[in-house]
Amino acid sequence: MFDQNNIRALLPDYVHWKIPADDGKPLVHIIEDDYEMRMVIKDEFKDYYRIMDSEDGLTGFEKTITAIPDVIISDIQLPGINGIKLCKLLKEDLRTSHIPIVLITGYDDENSLLRGLKNGADHYVTKPFSFDILRARVGNLIKSRKLLLNNFLNGRRLSHNKTGLTNTDELLLRKAYATIEQNISNSAFEANDFARAIGMSRAQTYRKIKIITGLSVKEFIRIFRLEKAAELLTTTSHNISEIAYQVGFSSVAYFSSSFSQYFKISPTRYISLNKSK
Repeated sequence: MFDQNNIRALLPDYVHWKIPADDGKPLVHIIEDDYEMRMVIKDEFKDYYRIMDSEDGLTGFEKTITAIPDVIISDIQLPGINGIKLCKLLKEDLRTSHIPIVLITGYDDENSLLRGLKNGADHYVTKPFSFDILRARVGNLIKSRKLLLNNFLNGRRLSHNKTGLTNTDELLLRKAYATIEQNISNSAFEANDFARAIGMSRAQTYRKIKIITGLSVKEFIRIFRLEKAAELLTTTSHNISEIAYQVGFSSVAYFSSSFSQYFKISPTRYISLNKSK
């Protein structure tokens, strides 16, 4: 049975992959063991996306963990681990659970397709398929992901109940909120500490939080502190200076300016408008 640890044990230590340079285009990862089909799909997408490709499920998993693509296109029938198991592993991993996956299946492979969808696949195409349809489905998945991000940002206030996230992503956000809450008064708590508590590298944590929230880890922590301060200002009798220190600001002046910038109102004015509500 495959899991993340024994997958890595099957790969040579010297393997390193070149990630396509970020030119602003979304990154698509094509996982297909048939060389000619893989090249055809690459050719169909190369004008619109950055492309990386893998010829088997094991390599596909490791490349995905390393590069964090925007979309994955994977055949179901793969050597090593098949597309269904790959989909399950990626959807259960905090680092990759947000990535949309399109499965390619044979015309008579309905049972495998159903298992793929149950394991988190976002869409599928059936061989022989139209590349226009495949491009449209990939494009729609990317647009949906951007819409989810915009909805998150337009809500401004961090919420513990964001809709549209996978269960794994929701669990990650809950863990992120709990981690900051536990360290809220520690002004020295920053991105490296946050990543260690989450259990990912700093780079992986940055990418994941940025993808889900549109915020850097530093911004995410700062906004959480500010929103906690807003809660305390209206639910406790502590003064502004006390609350500033309680939520991890080492300077009351910096707290006041940050609060005013974020809420568009001073802490004092915020109290007067919201204390009785």
